[in-house]
Amino acid sequence: MASQAIDSHREGAEVFRGDEICRKKSIELLEELCLPKGLFPLEDIEEFGYNRASGFIWLIQKKKKDHVFKQIKRAVSYAPEVTAFVEKYKLKKMTGVKTKELLLWLSVVEFLYSLIKLMASQAIGSHREGAEVFNGDEICRKKSIELLEELCLPKGLFPLKDIEEFGYNRASGFIWLIQKKKKDHVFKHIKRAVSYAPEVTAFVEKYKLKKMTGVKTKELLLWLSVVEVYFENPTSEKLTFKTGTGLSDSFIASAFDL
Repeated sequence: MASQAIDSHREGAEVFRGDEICRKKSIELLEELCLPKGLFPLEDIEEFGYNRASGFIWLIQKKKKDHVFKQIKRAVSYAPEVTAFVEKYKLKKMTGVKTKELLLWLSVVEFLYSLIKLMASQAIGSHREGAEVFNGDEICRKKSIELLEELCLPKGLFPLKDIEEFGYNRASGFIWLIQKKKKDHVFKHIKRAVSYAPEVTAFVEKYKLKKMTGVKTKELLLWLSVVEVYFENPTSEKLTFKTGTGLSDSFIASAFDL
């Protein structure tokens, strides 16, 4: 029997029934929200609904499902009925989800993409072993700036806010920064808007960031993913930004100084 909350959001909602289609549609929604696709490891899903007007979603499964996210060794329990309000990068006012802390099951009421306590991204998880990891805004900011200096890149390239974690695996050259929420920033000297997702990753080498994720720049009315930032040569005074479309543009490097 569906709860009163679900019934109040049924009108105008997209509703699907059957495990296969419900699983498919819930994964598509998580992708749309830029959230990990494995957040709802439910079984025998009977109904999935999404009211876009109110942002309310629900999943109904045959019985409670306990799941362990192995990379972070975290047990999460999903009730027969799971609900939430959604927005990009976020699930909030959740019901039906609990996570285990010591001997207690605590209700999860909000999930932010940046909260690694619930689920770290697969990419970060695969590079954690052997990495230098720092937690807390002040130390993360300090260490990320030190790394940019070491790479001979402008110190203001990561104007993030409320950084929760910074990691650097020197063996693989992989770095990550996790902040509480998305940060939009305008580099005033060049009047260029750049958006930083809650999670930013890259592979680094001297004079270069490559295979970046979580960074976008605005071109006219479009936000384009930035995949590389680099100096063409060590003596260059211009920094080049390359997008996922293959387009690139260069700017005076001093525009990205602190």
